[in-house]
Amino acid sequence: MRSDRPARQSLVTFSLLLSLLVGLLLPWLLAPNATMTINAYDLAEWASLHPAQRGTDPPLLVPLLLRAQLAILCALAGVAAQCKLEKRAAALVIVALAVAQLPPLEFVNDIGNLNYRQQFGLALASLVLGLAALRWMNRRWQPIFVAVFGLVGALTTLVGASLALAVYASLASGGSAGLGVWIAIASYLCLFGSGFRALVAAALPQI
Repeated sequence: MRSDRPARQSLVTFSLLLSLLVGLLLPWLLAPNATMTINAYDLAEWASLHPAQRGTDPPLLVPLLLRAQLAILCALAGVAAQCKLEKRAAALVIVALAVAQLPPLEFVNDIGNLNYRQQFGLALASLVLGLAALRWMNRRWQPIFVAVFGLVGALTTLVGASLALAVYASLASGGSAGLGVWIAIASYLCLFGSGFRALVAAALPQI
């Protein structure tokens, strides 16, 4: 009865990762007049322009929390992949997402730019985390990492989105969280629940 559990668990995990990616692409901020709706990464770029973000500890805290979602997604993709086909597909996704996070070419002539440095650092972290998980992840530890990354993702999404909305509210009249935020949080919580359930199932006596 347990023989098909790994395959079923893998399908559930990858379905939730796809849902998470959709959540990151959908609007995270809805302006009161509905003329501006931006997703997680665009919201991070917008927040990086606010002067107050230069003085946070660490600097650019809101962009960091929002951009970190792609790094977490890469790590989860590496953790979730099991068979050779899944690993190849995950590797392509990880490399593509890492490249998409790279700062513009101006970074070469402006290495001191905090915003560009953060983008480069997170792109590198996404690549290293994802490929390291692909190479060294032991299937026995997979549920733990899925649960941990799911919980960390949910918390950083909630905090990052809340802070970003506060930054926007300080410059404009209101604004609300878009559907993408809630889809991302729900996906992360489901990943946490899936990983936790797999841990419990593994701890139960074999039947």
